[in-house]
Amino acid sequence: MRAALRDITIRFGPLVAVDRVSIDFGAGEIHAVVGENGAGKSTLMNVLFGLVRPAEGGIEIDGQRCRWASPQDAIRRGLGMVHQHFMLQESMTVLENIVLCGEPLRRFGFIDFDLARRKLGEGFRQHGIIIDLDVRVGALSVGQRQVVEILKMLYRDARLLILDEPTAVLTPQEKDNLFAILRSFAASGRSIVLITHKLDEVMEIADRVSVMRGGRLVSSGPLAATSKERIAREIIGSELPPPLRHQPRSPGDVVLEVDGLEVAGHGAKVGPVSFAVRAGEIVGIAGVSGNGQAELIQALAAYSGLSSRPFDTANPQLDVRLPDGSRLSAVMDVTARPAVSIRRARLGKVFLSDLAFNGTISPEVASFLAAASAARKNLMIAGATNAGKTTLLRAIVNGIPPGERLITVERALELGIDQFPDLHPNALAFEERLPNSEGQGGISMAELVRRSLRMNPSRVIVGEVLGDEIVTMLNAMTQGNDGSLSTIHANSSLEVFNRIATYAIQSAERLPVEATHMLIAGAVDFVIFIEKRNDYARGGRLRRYVSSIREVTGVDGRVLSSEVFTPGPDGHAVPHAPVACAALLAGHGYDPAGASW
Repeated sequence: MRAALRDITIRFGPLVAVDRVSIDFGAGEIHAVVGENGAGKSTLMNVLFGLVRPAEGGIEIDGQRCRWASPQDAIRRGLGMVHQHFMLQESMTVLENIVLCGEPLRRFGFIDFDLARRKLGEGFRQHGIIIDLDVRVGALSVGQRQVVEILKMLYRDARLLILDEPTAVLTPQEKDNLFAILRSFAASGRSIVLITHKLDEVMEIADRVSVMRGGRLVSSGPLAATSKERIAREIIGSELPPPLRHQPRSPGDVVLEVDGLEVAGHGAKVGPVSFAVRAGEIVGIAGVSGNGQAELIQALAAYSGLSSRPFDTANPQLDVRLPDGSRLSAVMDVTARPAVSIRRARLGKVFLSDLAFNGTISPEVASFLAAASAARKNLMIAGATNAGKTTLLRAIVNGIPPGERLITVERALELGIDQFPDLHPNALAFEERLPNSEGQGGISMAELVRRSLRMNPSRVIVGEVLGDEIVTMLNAMTQGNDGSLSTIHANSSLEVFNRIATYAIQSAERLPVEATHMLIAGAVDFVIFIEKRNDYARGGRLRRYVSSIREVTGVDGRVLSSEVFTPGPDGHAVPHAPVACAALLAGHGYDPAGASW
C-alpha cells in the first residue's frame, strides 16, 4: 500500500499543531517519523488513522483521495495503529482480544474461533510469531502485549501499520523481537510507519525518515541519504551540545545496603536484588514499567519507618522518611507509571543562628523565637508546602535544653529530632501506624497524641497537623504541656485560626467554631508564618523567610490576635506592635529595645 499526507494543517483553537505537512509512505518500507516531544508526530499520524480531522489538506491511498469519518473508515481501507498505551482487555484471552469487534460468526451467531485460529496460524508461520492464544492478556509481559496489538491488525488484513513509540516500554530483547516482526511485515509488502525519537533504532530499522520540529516537516527522504548527526541537528534546530563528561566522584560510607532482597509481587517474584548506596552518590535503578519498581519501593519503605508502609493497588500513596532524613513521596495507579519524589533538606542539624545567617529570619526574630521557646510558649508554624516549616521547627527545637523529654508525633518520620542524641538524649519519636489488610492494628495521629501525654513529656511536638488530631493537640497544650510546637498549612498567619476550626469541626468531637476559637485562645501563644517566594523571573532565586508573627491575646466569639511582627519592605518580618508578654520574654534574653512601635 502507498499512502500520502498532502498539506496537512491541524489547529486547536489559535494553536497550529501541524503546519502544511506532506509525507509519502511507500509500499514495503519502514518509514520513521521522528522529532522531539510536542513536534506533532503523533498528531499527524492520528490524521492518517482518522482520529483527528485536519483543518486543511487531505489523505491519499494508492493515489486515490480519501476522507475518513472515523478510524473505522481507515481500518476498512487497510490501515492499523498501535497506540503508545495498549487498548487490551486484561481479563480476556489473546484470541478474544484479537477478534474483538471483528468476530467471525457461524450459523445462529456463534463465534467461529476455529476460523480465527486458522487465519492467525498462517500469519504466525509467515512472520515467525509465537504466542499462546488461550492465555489471558493480564498474564503477558509488556512485549507480548504489543505483539497482541500487532496481531489485531494482522487479523484485519492491515496493509499499513502505524506504531506510536513502540519501544518506549520494551526491554532490549523485546525490541529485537518486535523489529524482526516488523522487517517480516515489510518484506511481505506491508508499509510500516514508526513514530519515535530514538535515533539508534531509526538507524537500525528504517528505510526512510521524516523529521518534524515545531509542527513542521524539516526533511523527508531515504535513510541512506542522511546521518544520525544530521537528523539530531534537524530535530533540535541547532548544533548538538558537547557531550557531558562524567565527573569522577569519591563516594563516602554506605548509607543503604540491600542484599538478596526478594519481593512477592502481583505475579512473578521480584529479585533477588542487591545494591549499595554510598554517601554523595546517585544510584539509578532502571527498568520498564511493570517490572518490579513499585514492589521494590514498597519493600524498602517497610524498613524506612517504625512500621511497614504498604504501597500497592489498595494503598497507592506512600510517604516515608529515608535513612538520611530525606522525605520520599510516591504514588501509583493514578499516573501512567509509579512516580516518586524525594525532598532533601539542605540543612540537617540546623539552629536559629543558621537561619539568621542565610536570611530566613532576622537576628531580632531569631532572638524572639529563642526566647518564646525558652519561656515555654506554644508555637504554631504555618506556611505553604515546601516553604520551610519543618526546617524552622527543627531550628527552634534544637535550642531546647538537652535535659527536657521531647516526644514527636508524625504521620511519617521526618523531623529526625531523635537522630541527634547529643542535642536531645531523651527524645521519643511516634509514627502513625496504618491498619493491615484486615483493617486492624492502626493507630491514628489523635491516638498517638493522647498516648504521648502518658509518657511524661516535657513538650509534645506534632510534625504536621492535617486532621482531627488538632483537638487532642490543643487540649494537650492547655493541660500543662507548655512549650509545645506544631506546623500547619495556611496562606497567612491570620488564616491559621480558620484552618484549625475547619479541622476541628471534622473531628470526632465535632467542635463548633466558637468552642474551637476558645480552645485556640487557651492553647496557642504565637503563630509564625513562613513564606516562599520565587524570584527566578526577575533574575533572582527562591527565597524562604518568616514574614509574620501573630500573638494570640484572647477570645471574643473569635480569636483575638495582634500581629507583633509584620512584613517589611523586603517581605521579612519586622517589629510592628508591642508583645503582651514582653517582660517574660525579656527574662529569657529577648530585648525589644530596637522595635519601632
